[in-house]
Amino acid sequence: MKTKVLIYVLFVVIGSLLTSCQTAPKVVAELSESLPARSADSVMVFRTTDSVPASARKIGTVKVKDGGLTPTKDCLFPNMLALAVKKTAESGGNGFHIDEHRYPGIHGSTCHRVWGTMFLIPDSLITTDTRSVLQDLEMYEEDAAQANASQMITDKRDRRLANPKDVLKISGGPSWIVSELVTPYQTCKSKLGISLGADYQHIWRSGLGIGVNFTYFGTSFDEGFSLRMFYIGPSIVGSLMFGQKWRWDASLGLGFSHYTEEYDGGYYSYYGSNSNTSYSENRLGVMFQTGLEYMLSKNISIGLQINITTMSLKKPEGYDDKYDFYGIRRIDPQIGIRCYL
Repeated sequence: MKTKVLIYVLFVVIGSLLTSCQTAPKVVAELSESLPARSADSVMVFRTTDSVPASARKIGTVKVKDGGLTPTKDCLFPNMLALAVKKTAESGGNGFHIDEHRYPGIHGSTCHRVWGTMFLIPDSLITTDTRSVLQDLEMYEEDAAQANASQMITDKRDRRLANPKDVLKISGGPSWIVSELVTPYQTCKSKLGISLGADYQHIWRSGLGIGVNFTYFGTSFDEGFSLRMFYIGPSIVGSLMFGQKWRWDASLGLGFSHYTEEYDGGYYSYYGSNSNTSYSENRLGVMFQTGLEYMLSKNISIGLQINITTMSLKKPEGYDDKYDFYGIRRIDPQIGIRCYL
């Protein structure tokens, strides 16, 4: 029971502190001359697109912004503009031009902010009632705010769909054979090598596309045995932009694979030939690729990708038939450059 009371008291104290910390919008003015104060009703307001009369004399500037922890209801546009008009009248001016209006945003203040210039205008040119002008501006800014929000949503959607149309990727890195491989000297459960790759992608606005993928793999053993693999083939591509800098893509392809092994003389081939020092096979191969890249400029990015390639091979003599698959599966983590054509 005491614990519940303490928690309740703690919430009350925190709420009181937050409420007491709330501040009013901050008004900052810089004056070039001192004039007698006027009535706020006499101040003529000019929008950002309006021109100030040539006979107007600038007397200073004013900024109305978030004071820190300002309640949102206190810093709506009509309130912030009214504070700027009031400051203009207190400074002796009768004209206020809105130089800049910043809207609330998730990465900035939750308040509207107004920057403007204060003027002294001949009284004969003040023909508009300030209160009606403020009401018109309030309606205008509400429409503008809605249009601005709608445009932000549209821009965000367009950025997500703004995939590069044509992409050329050059990559390289280590590679691991992760399937069981029989050599003339041993049976390997895994083997490290190097891989190089070149890929081309054509992306449509939907984020789907087609591509062509080429990879090379090579490795060698201490006994003089070495092997090489080539893969080339078409693929289907999916691509997605994250913001304006990051892009993710994935490809799935079926293509031509070429396998070559070479070894020193003096040993018999485990494929049954005792006269050749090399052996090769051509098969279909399957490749899956996925990667993430960061744009350094409009046309260049750096990316990290992973290729998974599978190629079946003829089973060597004496290989246990209990395995349904014999061949090479590789995992290639690669880093490289992307060019947006």
